[in-house]
Amino acid sequence: MNRLEKLRESTVNTEHAQVRICMPEEWNTSAEPGSLPERKALAIKMIFEEMPLYIGENELIVGTRSIYGRTSETGLNMSCFDYNAMPHYVNDEDRKLFGFDQEYLSKAHYAPDFGIVLDSGIDALIEEAKRLEAQSDLEETRNFAASVRIAYEGLADLIRRYAAYAGELAEKTTGERVEELKKIAKGCAHIAGDSPADLQEACQLVWFLYLGCIIENFQFINYGRIDQVLAPYIKDETDDEIREIMGCLLLKMYDQYDLVLADKNLMGKYSAQHNITIGGLTRDGKDSCSRVTKGILEAAKITRLPEPLISVRVNEKNPSWFLHGAAELSVSGLNSMAYYNDSVVIDNLHKAGLKIEDARDYAFGLCQDILIQGRGDHYCSGGVNLTYMLLDTLEECSERDDVDYETFVAAYKRKIAETIDHNLDAWNNWEEAVREWNRGNRELFLERVRSGVIDPFEPALGIGDAQAAAQESEEDAGENQKKELYIQSLMSPLPITSALYHGCMKNGVDITRCGCENADKGVMILGPVIAFNGLAALKLRVFEEKRYTLKEVWQALQDNWEGHGEMRSRMWTAPKWCNDNDYVDQDAAAIAKFAGDHIRLHRTPGGGVHLSGIHQPHPVFAGRNIMATPEGRFAGTPIPVSLSPENGTLEEGPTAGMKSAAKIPHSSLEWNSCLMLQYYASTFAEEDGADKFAELLLAYFKLGGIQHQPNIVDPAALRDAQVHPERYKDLIIRMWGVSAHFVDLPRDVQDEFIARFE
Repeated sequence: MNRLEKLRESTVNTEHAQVRICMPEEWNTSAEPGSLPERKALAIKMIFEEMPLYIGENELIVGTRSIYGRTSETGLNMSCFDYNAMPHYVNDEDRKLFGFDQEYLSKAHYAPDFGIVLDSGIDALIEEAKRLEAQSDLEETRNFAASVRIAYEGLADLIRRYAAYAGELAEKTTGERVEELKKIAKGCAHIAGDSPADLQEACQLVWFLYLGCIIENFQFINYGRIDQVLAPYIKDETDDEIREIMGCLLLKMYDQYDLVLADKNLMGKYSAQHNITIGGLTRDGKDSCSRVTKGILEAAKITRLPEPLISVRVNEKNPSWFLHGAAELSVSGLNSMAYYNDSVVIDNLHKAGLKIEDARDYAFGLCQDILIQGRGDHYCSGGVNLTYMLLDTLEECSERDDVDYETFVAAYKRKIAETIDHNLDAWNNWEEAVREWNRGNRELFLERVRSGVIDPFEPALGIGDAQAAAQESEEDAGENQKKELYIQSLMSPLPITSALYHGCMKNGVDITRCGCENADKGVMILGPVIAFNGLAALKLRVFEEKRYTLKEVWQALQDNWEGHGEMRSRMWTAPKWCNDNDYVDQDAAAIAKFAGDHIRLHRTPGGGVHLSGIHQPHPVFAGRNIMATPEGRFAGTPIPVSLSPENGTLEEGPTAGMKSAAKIPHSSLEWNSCLMLQYYASTFAEEDGADKFAELLLAYFKLGGIQHQPNIVDPAALRDAQVHPERYKDLIIRMWGVSAHFVDLPRDVQDEFIARFE
């Protein structure tokens, strides 16, 4: 085996896990002098100083996340949401001020610009922080600058520890590995302060910066436009060397996969939603594809892992090898790929108010949400669940006798608008108070918390149910579900991540406290397809055919269709979304446009926009909290992913699904609009399979589609994998915004995925 094959084997077998340790309880910085941000930075630095070191055989990019959890936790058998790997840094004064103790929740939707530090070096950043700390008149700014200085001093020390460790190993090693270790030692010593000298050093620094981000934030940090960030550091490397280096980096990106374990509150072992974005246009409108881009595609053929997710930006300026190379990966069964229509996304973002150069610089995070690399955190500012609003409207109108279809739709839109207004007003109240806090006005923030205008314990607005954890019993309901604490942005600053965002150092404000350059946020439009299908069923069977009343349908839903078999059958056979049927598609497009346009009426306190996008987290677990729905679905059963067809309803094939999705007015949906479709592997099994898939994708984009996540698999293999999992260890599927080894998923999640083919 070559280097990458050997490294893949050791990575999949998680040989690096040998150094993972629980964080000792005595690790604590809460008694240290200074502000909360400084004490958080000292906690981060303590981890850097104490974490075990690991350099695996054959590695060219070194370092691993070796600290997790606490000694009170049992082994590695925990969810990725429960690492809690941060020394205590909150003191009694903080508890009194904020009203509760330290929490270990992460913030998501970050795609830092690692190029900020690569261009200048860590030493230059530390000096910048020192100047800001010495010169600012604002206490909050001085605290922020000190936190950046402390955290990056700690990171530099960690890198130097690795330099020394690699040198020690070189002295104990023989053969070709000696020179490799010496190069690693020399490179680490160099990037501990200075800008990288070549591609390997650039990849190494990116990885250390990422480790810093993930340690301070626990999860959900994305790599941004990694091919663009790294391309300037190519020196005299051959194509083979570039492929090897990029493969080593891709394998490092799989580093924490072993920590994302089966848990009753999650969905089994799955990718941690970490994205790399490749291709697309540069900030000045040129094609961005480079030898690094090609190296990533070639390396992915060897590494073949569910993480990192690979987001492919497609436009007319791409070289022919780019889309073809990505398509080859997809048709080969690497279902961690997703594709984006550059022209539509850029145009939408620009029309929404973003500068054209920022619009061209978009990347992805989590479930494929659009982020501006290093310039906008786009943290979710709320949402509206179209399915819930349809159910609320049905309940409300079921007691009336004077409701026609137009009246029903008007009431539905009113519900949608009211929910959007409530959720975004609540978010804006929060953000406004945080911005005042940065200016030294703590009283406004605390007064709003005390008065209930801001509820620090409320889940991120509109998405609590969509993110709901699967509970194995009613007694567990709510107990095991993590809540998003708004106040977390003040209690859990992110100094390493912040320095990788344009604006934070200039403004002297942490990323969690609205410090970055762009003030835009993302808004989720959830549960669309169930709502589209439900509305069509009500239109046909209730309002046009008059077979049933709204009251009768509502009662049937409350009964979960029990005793209403004939009604359910007729509702289920009504026209369904994703079949290129205007009966469904026209009203669906109108509702989606209404929601997106209404969201755009709101501005953020920082002068940004609330970007809307159709979004749906995990279909199994989101569906468990939704009652029976009008199109014939039973309570608690799965719901579709984003714009994808409801299971069992795709009658006209994938091209019809694409035509339906393309009718959605995507100009009203800038943040996300995913169509996920399943394809039989045999469809693209011939020699020209990659070309066929590429042509299909381009046809969809020509219609105006924004995003496509394909699954190209053999359904028979999926069934066989349930019986003989040992034969299918490398079978990768994409569930929604995450990918996974199929055999690592719970049985109900596997069954839902198989049902997509039926």
